Amino acid sequence: MKVLITGGSGLIGRSITHELLKQDISVVHLTRNCNSLAGVKTYEWDWEKKQIDTSCFKDVTHIIHLAGAGIADKPWTMRRKRFIVKSRVYTTRLLHEKVNELNLPLKAFISASGTGYYGAQTIDKIFDEKEPAYKDFIAECCVQWEEAADLFETNSRVVKLRLGIVLNKKEGALPKLSSFINKGIGSAIGSGKQYMPWIHLDDTVNLFIESLKNEKMKGVYNAVAPEHQTNKEFTIELAKALNKKVRVPNVPPFVLKTIYGELADILLYGSRVSSEKLLKEGFQFKYNELNKALDQIYNQ
Repeated sequence: MKVLITGGSGLIGRSITHELLKQDISVVHLTRNCNSLAGVKTYEWDWEKKQIDTSCFKDVTHIIHLAGAGIADKPWTMRRKRFIVKSRVYTTRLLHEKVNELNLPLKAFISASGTGYYGAQTIDKIFDEKEPAYKDFIAECCVQWEEAADLFETNSRVVKLRLGIVLNKKEGALPKLSSFINKGIGSAIGSGKQYMPWIHLDDTVNLFIESLKNEKMKGVYNAVAPEHQTNKEFTIELAKALNKKVRVPNVPPFVLKTIYGELADILLYGSRVSSEKLLKEGFQFKYNELNKALDQIYNQ
């Protein structure tokens, strides 16, 4: 097995790479900037110019596709929204085009996606993989992302992982939330009733590696822990893990709308997402419960 990872310099990509190397599996990265990790050969591409160093594909048997602009890094101007979609869809199409040109005997294409597929909505329904996509920006982005990944079905096995919030102490959403709580200004957002599908980084890494190795895995999976937590419950559990208290009222929706505009919707709304399909196929989460995940992150 030799694995090509796009977006390998990010949190998930680095963590997967580290684990694969521990297992003596060859890894190469495809990045916009040639910033390599120790022991990993890095190749450059520029998807906007449709340029790619095709040397990256030499002897590659599996691709993990993580590339994509950060959803919440900048305000959602029309230009930014187009870039978010293109950075996912165009990169996937370019990979597929080059794999076909080289007639690469690929065994599996593993693509990230997101639980945003089900939309920024807070309702009682528990969403499984058979549910149709919602009609908002992030959902439409996920649809196009996954449709691009499906191009690889003519080449190989395809797995699409709809990731929830990936929990890690140093990067992602968790350090942002914890910084407010540590300063004594952390609180639930809006109604606090919106759900926050989450998954520990260790389980994220294990799931991607399982997707590489398990030839029975195919199609889309919700990459979220089995436990459902609302924003209020999540905030309280995080405060406990930090040995802090939630002291202030919920952040009013209009404050977030004023600061973030349309982007605020992904903070103010969220539904329960089912991981039952993964469980039925035998995947075992190390961290099923939020309090145990946070305890490991902050206290072990």
